[in-house]
Amino acid sequence: MTQTYLLGIDIGTSSIKTVLMDGTGRRRAQHTHCYETIQSQPGYVEQDPDGAWWTGTRAGIAACLEQSGIHPSEIAGICASGMVPNLCPLDREGRPVRPAILYRDNRAIEEAAWLQEHLGWESNLQDVTPKLLWIKRHEPEAYGRIEMVLNAHSYIAFRLTGVYSADHDIAAIFGGVYEEKRHVWLPERMREAGLDPKVLPPLCWPMDVVGTVTQQAAEETGLVPGIPVVAGTGDSYTILVGTGTVDAGEGLIYLGTAGTFLGLERSLDDQVGSCPFITGGARFLGNVLTGGEITRWFRDSVLLREVSYQTLEEAANAVAPGADGLFALPHLLGERTPQANPLAKGVLFGLTNAHTAGHMYRALLEGVAYALRDSYESSALPLSRLVISGGGSNCLLWRQIIADVLNQELTYLPQGDNAMGTAYLAGRGLGLFDSFRIVRDRWLGDGERIVPNPAEVERYDRRFAYYQSLNALCRPAFEELARLDLR
Repeated sequence: MTQTYLLGIDIGTSSIKTVLMDGTGRRRAQHTHCYETIQSQPGYVEQDPDGAWWTGTRAGIAACLEQSGIHPSEIAGICASGMVPNLCPLDREGRPVRPAILYRDNRAIEEAAWLQEHLGWESNLQDVTPKLLWIKRHEPEAYGRIEMVLNAHSYIAFRLTGVYSADHDIAAIFGGVYEEKRHVWLPERMREAGLDPKVLPPLCWPMDVVGTVTQQAAEETGLVPGIPVVAGTGDSYTILVGTGTVDAGEGLIYLGTAGTFLGLERSLDDQVGSCPFITGGARFLGNVLTGGEITRWFRDSVLLREVSYQTLEEAANAVAPGADGLFALPHLLGERTPQANPLAKGVLFGLTNAHTAGHMYRALLEGVAYALRDSYESSALPLSRLVISGGGSNCLLWRQIIADVLNQELTYLPQGDNAMGTAYLAGRGLGLFDSFRIVRDRWLGDGERIVPNPAEVERYDRRFAYYQSLNALCRPAFEELARLDLR
């Protein structure tokens, strides 16, 4: 087993992380490739599939091979995961028709409303179908050239194998065109919306082998032809695996670009092949679109990168809980949970000339924690264990704030990530592993315990109630703001 190597590729919002692991869970090499997001106007969020995703994949594979010194023929399998759901439209030659439209993009407000009002669909702005309908309405020439629609991870699988695919987990959150009971696309629903069902890719399970590395892909990446490629799935699933959050009653807060809160009603092992994981036993308990992103925005856009994150954390830590009456609504890209409101905006409320950058930073950290609790309280899913991971969780102060706001002990696992979970899927798809608990029991340590401070729990309870009131009061103001012509 120690001579078996697995390549995991995780396509994130701001970077691709590639990891080479052996069968015992040891990281032999890893690489992070950063890229830009295209935001041509407010609410638009796009990326170049070739310039960002494929370039980053090639760079990651090359770096891992160089760092590890292994021959590419020693790689047993490859798997990719990625942010979802995205719209990556390809032409008949397999080339992107236009930049991919990401899950955080809010342009298809009218299309999502039309699908709901006229067709009765439970559609939201993350879905692929309203974005595809937007392209048809606003970019008809581009729409006419679309032959296939993929997500980020399935695009990488396609570039490696030449095979189109969509795993059932992602199909289930595509947007009203998939039936979970029969595990099939619903082409009649596509036609009902005026969309061509030919663009829907063949379905598979996340751990299915969809193909092998082609000669062309081998030449572009430094791999060898014939390496099996496992389908993979969205990062919300692979992060559960990569952090060992695998048993019923366990939850995960992942502070990446977004702040994602997941909980398991059933163990992952019980769900294999029976239903889509995300819509089956795993539930979204909360999603803050600008979770970890809010700290980058504040440092880079407000403070112009003049201070480090460590300096900001120290300044925020010197401020008392509650930020001296300063509250933040962290809705820079709209509110996703507990209410879907693409019109929501970020708010700093209670600002005075006595407040400093440290106050603002603490208020932003607390605002994300309040938003996570606001979403979680509507779920009615008790959690026996709650893991926290992702780049944002590296902030010790933020971990403690979240533990205090939620009044929940946290397990901090900095070594767990999507790339590890994706590498495991590659091995599972090849029959090398038989249980998801292997990641938790053998690959990861016990992690660090963050225990709520009883005194702060009480203080945050009062402030959380005010956060909810402020959020509710602002919703009509957001709607009125959207009606104004501010240009």
